[in-house]
Amino acid sequence: MLRKVVDRVRQFRRSEGFKHSVATPVRVSLHARQRLNRSVFAIEIHENSGFFSVMQMVLFILMHCEEKGLTPRISARGGLYGDPEGRIDWFSKYFESVRPSTGSLASQKVRTSTVSDLVQLGFRQRYEARLRIESASELFLSHYRPAAPIRDEVSAICKRLEIGKSTLGVHFRGTDKKVEAMTVPWGDFCRLVESTLADHPHLTNIFVSSDEQTFIDFFCAWSFSRPVKVAPAKLLANGDMPIHFSGYPGLEIGREALVSSLLLSNCGFLVKTPSYLSAWSKIFNPSLPVKLAAPPRPDAFWFPDSQLWVEQDVQSKAA
Repeated sequence: MLRKVVDRVRQFRRSEGFKHSVATPVRVSLHARQRLNRSVFAIEIHENSGFFSVMQMVLFILMHCEEKGLTPRISARGGLYGDPEGRIDWFSKYFESVRPSTGSLASQKVRTSTVSDLVQLGFRQRYEARLRIESASELFLSHYRPAAPIRDEVSAICKRLEIGKSTLGVHFRGTDKKVEAMTVPWGDFCRLVESTLADHPHLTNIFVSSDEQTFIDFFCAWSFSRPVKVAPAKLLANGDMPIHFSGYPGLEIGREALVSSLLLSNCGFLVKTPSYLSAWSKIFNPSLPVKLAAPPRPDAFWFPDSQLWVEQDVQSKAA
């Protein structure tokens, strides 16, 4: 009985409503400060969660700027993906702007607000329901693209592992993701991959990415009818501990996460479990066909996987 009460309290404390209420004073102060910048919205992110949780924050900031006619000035330092001293803007290290800088704005002195959680911006309640894959992709890519060294690395790996339109991309997110998504037995997942290959005979090879080495070993031992190539990630989870909490160098964790997502986006089809990382492959390439093996849990039913699941469910019922 006590365990159930404790679990309910933990669930409540993780809820968006609770966090949104607690963050109200910070949120009010932040937006008051940013209004003083007039045409610029300057945010520095110090996040301590998944890499693509930060990307969700960036996406919401861009939506806000688009709606209000503001110029975004986004940076990210420290946290799980930066250097310990917080000197390096790691967001700018991984992404470059595709928009020419305006001289007057570049020289304008602005007040930068620091955020460590999406609730401090208050944008999920305002923008989550409006998000669509195509428009989110267009918005993000109209502002940013992966930096040249990242693009070169992805291109070289695609060439070496023969990743392309005839590749079935596979992503299995393990470790702590069971808190946010329904778990999928490994055998069931492999059979889903088999059925996808049977339905799409033009897929001639498989590219698998996962944070769990034991799953990769299991997957590679399965008797698929197509050759399997494994993502060249060096940083994997330590038992049930997620990669980003396993003590690896922050800049390396972020780089591998982004490279993995981009590699999956270069495939011709993607089978995946719920994960921001592989869901963002669809943002990078909105024409990528995707099949979700399971839905996110109701209290974590967030974009992009929420839209992918709803669309897949509608198509399944229609069929």
